[in-house]
Amino acid sequence: MYSTYDIFDELYGLRNIVDRFFTEHPVSTGRYDFPQVNMGEHDDTVEITALVPGVSQDSINLQLVDSSIIIEGEKKIDYREHPYIRKERSFGKFQKSVKLPYGVDHGRIEASLRDGILRIRLYKSEYAKPRKIEIR
Repeated sequence: MYSTYDIFDELYGLRNIVDRFFTEHPVSTGRYDFPQVNMGEHDDTVEITALVPGVSQDSINLQLVDSSIIIEGEKKIDYREHPYIRKERSFGKFQKSVKLPYGVDHGRIEASLRDGILRIRLYKSEYAKPRKIEIR
């Protein structure tokens, strides 16, 4: 039995392989959203740590909006007078929103910045804390 060969079948097959590669394995640009953030839970608190090297305390603005904390600020350019030969760091304004897993007490929020690490401690609201329910 004879079968016909069609070069377009090969091209469509190649196209499907390439399409599948880019949908299943997205291309990484090597950049991350700034600042990089970790969130942890400790008893009655939620702690967020953000890496903000080179950003001063005066350049950071924190806001609690609904159930998210918004970190925004600006990384000042430091190479105007002495240009770099190679520059991998980014500069400029940034904004990052972090969705909180629990309701928090709006009156008890603590933030500190030391050695390029921003620490934000949020206390869970009374409604977010677990309560034992008595069965009668």
